[in-house]
Amino acid sequence: MKLWKSSVLALALGLAAIGARAQSTVEITDTLERSKAKGVIFGCAFPYTFPSAQVNSNPPGYDVEILRELAKRGGMQIEMHWVNVRSRASVQRAYRESILAKRCDVFLNLGDSGEEDDATGMDQMAFTKPHMSQAYVLAVQGKAEGMKSIEEVHQAGVKIGVNMSTPADGWLFDAGIPRTLYFGEERMMKAMAEGEIDAALMWSPSFGAAKRTFPNAKFHLVEGYQPLPEHRYNTRFGVRKADETLLKFLNEGIDELTVNGTIERIVESYHVPYYAPISK
Repeated sequence: MKLWKSSVLALALGLAAIGARAQSTVEITDTLERSKAKGVIFGCAFPYTFPSAQVNSNPPGYDVEILRELAKRGGMQIEMHWVNVRSRASVQRAYRESILAKRCDVFLNLGDSGEEDDATGMDQMAFTKPHMSQAYVLAVQGKAEGMKSIEEVHQAGVKIGVNMSTPADGWLFDAGIPRTLYFGEERMMKAMAEGEIDAALMWSPSFGAAKRTFPNAKFHLVEGYQPLPEHRYNTRFGVRKADETLLKFLNEGIDELTVNGTIERIVESYHVPYYAPISK
């Protein structure tokens, strides 16, 4: 009798163990639920886009820090998947081979791109509400020191440096304002650091990069400068369209971190002016 009872007990315990193992191996399909269960959420970014994101860097970039703060709200840490891009064609593959291939769950530093693009896979993604806007801003030194506006610089006869073929370049051209063209923001910032030009209309994150590359440069952003409405663009994060609960979680976090000033503090710690999202 004892032997029979022992066998029944052993069988019951064995079945319970099998049931527990089966339950533990049930796949969690909801991305947010899975991330919370593992305690980690995976982000994607291009690796050399400082001050937004930078591989093997401390500090890691403001978008990385913002994602880290969003993850903390759900008791999670973050891990980054870096998306290398070597050509225009690889940019088109970047989203399809990273977030859409489920190598990460949140893609950082995405601007308003207008129409969804089937070629890149952007049509399969959903986008958070913007957490900030970036803008073309006025930097001055030397002959332009103390000037507060593009018009004032123009009236003083000081040419404005600008990255060619950008919206800022097109605006200056249409306005008939003389400009000095550069192929890329880095070359323009180097020209300012070397005193080649005394004013520039630069992309706001570029100033954060310039402070790191040229720490002793004299040029600075015009204090209190308000970019023209056509010079401001929202910045968002992207998720897969199916990840509705994750999107809701991120949007709620963006609202919270905007109200309590966390996003503004993080962005400005990189010498990048914080501008609130613009309404469209």
